[in-house]
Amino acid sequence: MRALVYLGPRRMELQEVPDPVAEPGEVVIDSIVSAVCGSDLHGFREASSRRIPPLVMGHETVGRIGAVGKGVDPERLGQRVVLKPILSCGRCDACRAGDINRCLEGRLVGRDLAGGFAERFAVPAPAAVPIPSELPDDVAVLTEPLANAEHVTERAVREGDVVFVIGSGPIGALMVRAAFLHRARQVLVTDTNPERLAFAVAQGAEEIPSEGALEAVTTATDGVGVDVVIDAAGFEATWALGLQAIRPGGRIFEIGLGAPSGMVDFFTVLGKEATIAGSYAWTDQDFARSLELLADGALTADGWLTRVPLAAGQEAFEDLADRGRPFKVLLELG
Repeated sequence: MRALVYLGPRRMELQEVPDPVAEPGEVVIDSIVSAVCGSDLHGFREASSRRIPPLVMGHETVGRIGAVGKGVDPERLGQRVVLKPILSCGRCDACRAGDINRCLEGRLVGRDLAGGFAERFAVPAPAAVPIPSELPDDVAVLTEPLANAEHVTERAVREGDVVFVIGSGPIGALMVRAAFLHRARQVLVTDTNPERLAFAVAQGAEEIPSEGALEAVTTATDGVGVDVVIDAAGFEATWALGLQAIRPGGRIFEIGLGAPSGMVDFFTVLGKEATIAGSYAWTDQDFARSLELLADGALTADGWLTRVPLAAGQEAFEDLADRGRPFKVLLELG
């Protein structure tokens, strides 16, 4: 079968690889579409100790169950599913509480084992979640990234809040939509890429120009500052902007992977009594809620998705890494 194999920084290659086998308790998913996540792109751009080549990445995948292992209901054959890519131990305190993203033994499909950038891949049966027949592939594939947004906004946003989203890539645009779903009164958004910024504005946000962003936020909030900052970029400059834009007592959520380390003005953190929290992935509840929201038509992603054949995967990753376009890539497999 064909798979797009990561061979090291900026190297993806279409290869013939062995077909997967469904071991006991597993299913084989025949991929239909698999979207490129920002974390896949981060792995493509630079060497990572968490993504060891050769590796088949991809964890935002919709497909059909093509084979089942021993102990799996054979009625699941042919079922259309979305991948739930966190594989947790199921035994620890975090797992029993539903916080599978905090499992110390947790693995991620497409990072710790072969993922969705292949015609077929094997996962434990619970990782293949059935999706409603009326939910299109192009919408269902957003279940996992929307779950990331739900995980942030469920904790961050209170009714009537003013929210400032920094970075308007796919995750940033989803943060805008999720903030409104959690009854934010106003959402401001900024990005250095005007094309990407337009997608977040289409979700109802107010554009903040990247030049003079702090002044624009200050004006928009009558000098008070915002209640919540969601930093979907993650650079030293955006950390600083978030701290400057937050009101005293406000909440900052860091989700961007732009830089691994840098300076933070902790005098401002102390002086404003600001709370800074990180956010990683999602919980069982967030994932279920995300699928429910999509099934209910809560997200319109018209124009977001560009379908690319698997064979053009290297070029698609280069375009995303070097030019930030197209907005969201779907690798076609089925």
